[in-house]
Amino acid sequence: MVSKIFIIALIVGSACAATWRSKHAQKPPELAHREGCYIKQINDVIPFGASITAPDGCYRISCGTTMLSGASCGAVATSDPKCYVTEEDLSKPYPQCCPDIKCDVDNNLL
Repeated sequence: MVSKIFIIALIVGSACAATWRSKHAQKPPELAHREGCYIKQINDVIPFGASITAPDGCYRISCGTTMLSGASCGAVATSDPKCYVTEEDLSKPYPQCCPDIKCDVDNNLL
């Protein structure tokens, strides 16, 4: 039962995740010589093709050759009284930092 709940939550969470795209931000003069995307949140440049977990929230920023793209956590909810939604854990990288569904399970084997 728990594995079914997990799979449904994973599918729903993946489908509801917010994504975005934007143009590259202009690099400050001191970083203009570096190839890649300037990321304002870290005041640094990451290489084309690289991704980082944002330091100010639970989302990923990816550097493409023409655009920046990002992804954040999907909406997570449960109506099962034995389950609950966890908090974001900003000590972990994206997507492990996203809220999740945890369930109290009876360990009765029949």
